[in-house]
Amino acid sequence: MSAKTLNRPLLAGLILASLLFAGLAAAYFAAPHDLSDQAKASYTVDESGSGSLQVLPVPPGGDYPFGTDKYGYDLLAKMLAGAPYTIGGALAIAAARTAAGSALGMLLGYYGSNAGHRRLRQGQEQGQKQGQAGSPLAGALNGIPAFVIVWMIMIGISMNPAASPLAMTLMIGAVLTLVGIPPVISTMRAKTGLIKEKAFITAAQSIGAGHGTIVRRHIWPHLKESIAVLFVQEVVLALGLFGQLAIFNVFVGGTTQFFDPVEYVSRSNEWSGLIGQARDNLFVHQWLLLYPLGAYIAFILALYWVSIGLEKHYRHKYAKQSLL
Repeated sequence: MSAKTLNRPLLAGLILASLLFAGLAAAYFAAPHDLSDQAKASYTVDESGSGSLQVLPVPPGGDYPFGTDKYGYDLLAKMLAGAPYTIGGALAIAAARTAAGSALGMLLGYYGSNAGHRRLRQGQEQGQKQGQAGSPLAGALNGIPAFVIVWMIMIGISMNPAASPLAMTLMIGAVLTLVGIPPVISTMRAKTGLIKEKAFITAAQSIGAGHGTIVRRHIWPHLKESIAVLFVQEVVLALGLFGQLAIFNVFVGGTTQFFDPVEYVSRSNEWSGLIGQARDNLFVHQWLLLYPLGAYIAFILALYWVSIGLEKHYRHKYAKQSLL
């Protein structure tokens, strides 16, 4: 592969994602502690008579490679426990958004009128200049930041809930999915409308092809690459929403609120929750903030590079086909 055709963003994203997952897999087997282990403040004296004092939180090193929190729980164990909520939750939300939004968008795009598609595209072009979405519903939702809608719904539910962390994750995942479907519908409806106006669709209709055949054999093959890119982008958006909500103490899996002193703790140890609860540790005990933040940013960066690389790959693929 020549330097001109090397897809650096895709390669970098896949390498970073592979390293992240390999590191997680290795840590699951090699982690010295689990969530049931708790370090204690102690003072020990060795054989030479010199003493050493262990205070909480324990800094990284030795038996605690990522250190502990102020309660003595291993930060690495907490991050491993929260990884399924971060990664699995974002993937599930993105998959639900993409599947539902793409299906509805294709149906609306295929069965809608050509005049409606033209108005939608004109609205999207104008909306892109003004920073708004093309359809009225998507525009109404995009006019308000999504995390504000989710925060208003979840703030009263997330604090000290009786439900389990998994149930709370499913609940916030459902809300995040619902607010993210309309923009996907708008995007896929516009793309489907463009394809519907192509000459090969008219030719297929003229020889008697049914609606199902046209959608399955002509429209879907032209949209599957866009859907793949859209899925990766939705994962990044979901992770971004996790982080925005964590700033306002709405954590995936629920929030435990203490009152004396006031403190907010993630019940699931999801990474953005660990970041949100440790944001006051920028100048003291920085490892409580930096390790979860590093993993969170690495995951987002890997997926962002993958999405850029996929777009580049598909542009190059169809550019070559057009020259044949």
